[in-house]
Parts: sequence; structure tokens; C-alpha cells
Amino acid sequence: MNKKILIADDNPDNVELLRKRLNSQGYETVAAFDGEEALQVVTRENPDLLILDIMMPKLDGYEVLRRLKQIDEFRDLPVILLTARKEIPDKIKGLDIGADDYITKPFNPQELLARVRSLFMLRGEQQRKAQEEKLTALDQMVEGVAHEIRNPVTAIGGFARRLRDRLPADSTERNYAEIIVNESQRLEEMVKKIVEAAVVSIPSLKKRDINEVIVEALAANREKLEASNIVVRTLLDQDLPALIMDAGNMRRVVAHLISNAINAMPQGGALTLSTNRRNHYVQIQVADTGVGIPTKILPHIFDPFFTTHSAGPGLGLAMVHKIVKQHGGQISVNSELNQGTSFNILLPLKEEV
Repeated sequence: MNKKILIADDNPDNVELLRKRLNSQGYETVAAFDGEEALQVVTRENPDLLILDIMMPKLDGYEVLRRLKQIDEFRDLPVILLTARKEIPDKIKGLDIGADDYITKPFNPQELLARVRSLFMLRGEQQRKAQEEKLTALDQMVEGVAHEIRNPVTAIGGFARRLRDRLPADSTERNYAEIIVNESQRLEEMVKKIVEAAVVSIPSLKKRDINEVIVEALAANREKLEASNIVVRTLLDQDLPALIMDAGNMRRVVAHLISNAINAMPQGGALTLSTNRRNHYVQIQVADTGVGIPTKILPHIFDPFFTTHSAGPGLGLAMVHKIVKQHGGQISVNSELNQGTSFNILLPLKEEV
């Protein structure tokens, strides 16, 4: 997905020059011509970067920046200030409010492009490190959960079943015992998923055909797919070399993405699984025609414990992300509401990971 950049400047010539330069580098651009419009476009378009002129009508750049920093959803939006003011205090003011960089007018287009690239690289590295820290915390938590919660939950469920079986079928107490049994089963399943996240920490690497792994993951979900009236299409490149991978963990990745796709298509739809070679990588794509993922939560879907469901620990996509990273790969997602979601995985073609 191309990065989207909002250019907010009241000078149409500046906007047009920037749009041409940025579009030529593959960026998508949108524009605003005053401060109020800039805030509206940010909310509507959810850009990846804001190039913000300081001197604008209605609201100046400082005020636009100040208001954005008060909105949780846009607090971390990268901002480059454009300023005709060369005084150091004016520049410091913008940086103090929360700008990431600034360029003085008249600006050199090549310098601005370099600043844009540098800022995207810096933010990408910050997000990567933050994700690694979250996954490290997840690993540390799992061991404690497995020991402190799993055994008590199992005991509660076992004794509740014994009590239930000894009570009269029509008694209130049996109904209470049934509730305990059901809830303990739900907790046991949740703990099982949490413990499973620890298992992927120790990969066992061997050569395997990635297409075979995908077919196995698909077979495990076949009944659910048929029951959900989902049409499956496989476009698997048969000329791919074997990959060094943990086949069990990679099967978990594909199976979880298929399960997510099923949940996203409650009225039925189409699921496409494909593989192909891209330079020194193998690309795996799992695409559905489901409800899509809202833009505001898309950046958080790989975070541990983040979930939009009422049940479950929210570890599935965090586990997927972790396994792909263990294999030296990359995972990304594209989604549009009511159009569908596509997960794309790149795994390196090399002898060791």
C-alpha cells in the first residue's frame, strides 16, 4: 500500500509542486488549503504523513498541530512543518508542539523528498522496536500464566463437573454448576491459546514445501469454510523452491489467517490463497471479501492483547507476526471496509533463517 501524504498549504502552486514531486516517488497525496480544512482531511483520509505550512488562513499550522496532538488517533501522525520564518524560536515552537521536522521556504524539492523518506524510515524502525518490546513482554507473561492459572482453572472445571453430575437435573444448584463448567471451559481454552504463544518461541527448522503447508492449513478449516458458504480459490506457484521453516508454526500462521477470514464473512464470500516468487522472497497471500478492518484499528492488529472480539485473549495476530519475524519474514495487511482484507507474507529464500 502506498504511503498517503497530506499537503496543507494555502498556496496552490506550492501544493501542486509538492504533489507532482511526491506522486513521482510513488506516494499518494491529498491536499488542504487552510487550517480548518487540514483537520477535516486528516480525519477523513487518515494520512501517513502531514506536510504542514505554518502561515495559513483560519487556523495557522501551530494551532492545527496543537489540536492534532490532543486527538489520540492522530497524536503520533508524523508532521513536517513548512515555514518562511527563519528565526530559530519559530522553529523551536513547532518542534515543542510536536512537529517531527521542518523545512524553510523556499525549499529544495530534493531535500524535502529526502526528509520524507528519512521520517518514514525512522517511524518504521520505531514501530518495529515497539512491536519487539511488546512481544518480549508477552513471552515473559506467558510462563507465569501457564503456571499460575492453568492448574487452578483445570481443577475448578473438574470439580464443577462432578458436582453437576451429582445434582438433580431440575435443581437451581445444577444450573449454577453448569455455568461454572461452561465458564471454566472458556477459561481453559483461553489459557490454551496463551500457552500456545509460548510454543512458537522455539522453532524447529527444516526444508518444506510452503504449498503443502498451506494445503494442510486449508484442510483443517475445510468444514468451517463449507458451513460458512465460502468459495475457496488457490493460486499456488508449483515452481517454488522448498523453504527452511518450522512447518507447524507456519501452518498455525496460515490457519489463523483463514480462521480470521471465515469470521469476516458471516454471510459467505470468497477466500483466495496464493503463492508466488518475488525476487529473493516467497510471497503468501490470504485474501477475503469480508467486512474489512476499520482504518483506525489497522495499525494495532498485531499488538498483543488487542482484539475486537468479546471473547479470547487477543493473541492470534501477535503470534502470527512473531512467527513470521522468527523466519526472517515480513507481514503486511491491506483492508477496505465492506470490500475485504488481504494479508501478505514475505519469507526469504535462503538456506538459513
